Amino acid sequence: MSGTQQSFNDVVVDFNLSARTEFNKQYQELEPELKGLAFRFNAGNVAQSNFYINQLFSTVKEWKGAQTYKKIDEVIKSSIAHVEYEVEGLEIPRREFKRAAAVNSITGMDMYIKAIGAQAPAAKDAPYEKMLDLLEAGDTSTYGTTFDNQNMFDTTHAFDKAAGTQSNLLTGTGTSTAQLSADLKSAIAALNGFYLSVDNESTANNKKRKLNKGKMKLVVVCDSSLSTAFQDLNSLENIVIDTNGGTQTNTLRNKFEVIDRPFTDTNDWYVMEVSDPALKPFMISVEDEGALNTPDDQPEAIANLQVLRYAFNGLSYGVGYGAWWKAVMVTNS
Repeated sequence: MSGTQQSFNDVVVDFNLSARTEFNKQYQELEPELKGLAFRFNAGNVAQSNFYINQLFSTVKEWKGAQTYKKIDEVIKSSIAHVEYEVEGLEIPRREFKRAAAVNSITGMDMYIKAIGAQAPAAKDAPYEKMLDLLEAGDTSTYGTTFDNQNMFDTTHAFDKAAGTQSNLLTGTGTSTAQLSADLKSAIAALNGFYLSVDNESTANNKKRKLNKGKMKLVVVCDSSLSTAFQDLNSLENIVIDTNGGTQTNTLRNKFEVIDRPFTDTNDWYVMEVSDPALKPFMISVEDEGALNTPDDQPEAIANLQVLRYAFNGLSYGVGYGAWWKAVMVTNS
């Protein structure tokens, strides 16, 4: 509207357009670092969603003359409750818009536009960062259990609702590079060994089916204090294995990705197998993506407001544990 004096409402309209543009830009540009650890799906307008694990594991059987089926209530499922969230909003004094109208430009309000845009990455990243709470408490039932009724990290897992003997909770040997190397190899061996029991097979060799098939894509999640050691383990050709300077070939070089975050238990760490697009260590069930709410653009609605408020709200989602066989926790005292 250059060339003519802008009214208070004109300024608000221009500001809202600029704020939404900045918000959308930042929302689209952010790629959450933890995205690969979760299977995210839209659940619809429900209080909780049910994810049916067995739908992803069909058993092939010899044809006996009649097709076999499963009833939906016979499959193993995991339920995730939805919680509504908001991002802390921003209040802008009415006086700021009057000043912009006086100079016929919203240029001086750029910091407010950037502040509203900053709500976008917070909103988009929040479900994934929430996983960290579940991750660190995964050896307890604080945030629920997996579909087999065990803690996410436990020594008695099975691919059904009865306790088994498979463990994705390992005790580490220490936090030196050599010790982390040995423990990561143990964790990978555990991931390779997880299996599904198959009923109604005639031979013992056919009763187990490997859960993690194909080439693994590994992600180590650790406290920031362990990040350098894991980065070394992922990059060095040789690693020191004793106090005398002895070395050995590093067979884990370029075999995994490292993500670090501050954790309460700084010596514990996790390794995730994330090659499968659907079966992930975590599930994010989304009921509502949320929206950026701005003041109404009608003059009569905003003329007497002392502050104009901008906030992203209405976001509703739940985070739950997914495939236990895709993750291993290594504990150290």
